[in-house]
Amino acid sequence: MAQVQLAVDVRTEKGKGVAHRLRSQGLVPAVLYGGKMGNLPLTVNTHDLLQIVAKGAWETTLIDLMVPQKGRKKAVPVLIKELQIDPVKRTLLHADFLEITMGHAIEVHIPLEIVGESPGVKAGGVMEFLLRELTVECLPSKMVDHFSVDVSALEVGDSLAVGDLSIGGDFKILNDEDTMVLTVVAPTVQEEEEAEEEEEALEPELIQKGKKEEEEEE
Repeated sequence: MAQVQLAVDVRTEKGKGVAHRLRSQGLVPAVLYGGKMGNLPLTVNTHDLLQIVAKGAWETTLIDLMVPQKGRKKAVPVLIKELQIDPVKRTLLHADFLEITMGHAIEVHIPLEIVGESPGVKAGGVMEFLLRELTVECLPSKMVDHFSVDVSALEVGDSLAVGDLSIGGDFKILNDEDTMVLTVVAPTVQEEEEAEEEEEALEPELIQKGKKEEEEEE
């Protein structure tokens, strides 16, 4: 997986007032966790960080954080641990980074993406997704954006469990192998709902018709 660089500065000031001032300057307060330096407060350019996030799969994007040390920039390999977003304005409020060691396996959550067309779905079945991502252990250099799940052989009534997935020898799956990933079910619920809607649509007509007949008899 390709690594991207992200320049940061060490932050010496703390507090809500400082955070507000930084955001007004196009910067975001951040913290680097897991390194030899302890929890290190940082500031990062909002635009630069959002460019990485906008590319998708930012949870598994390996970043070289360019941290100033003794007058030079030191590349620190990290993952984005967490992003805090304003629920109303949808603006970036804070970022947490986790330092990693390239030769040591890490635990990550990698999304699942469906490939192929299910014959069961073509025949009218409904595909239900029960697991959207896998928890795996791998070396940082082996991380991928997603795992592909081929559904081209699934008929109505078929399902896939974690143990049925093939993702290669670079990954150790941490989910229970019996955990269901997806299933193709017959659209019985949908048909029942449609039948109920038809009955509801007919009822007013029948009531109205009955009233009309009574009025005519009068």
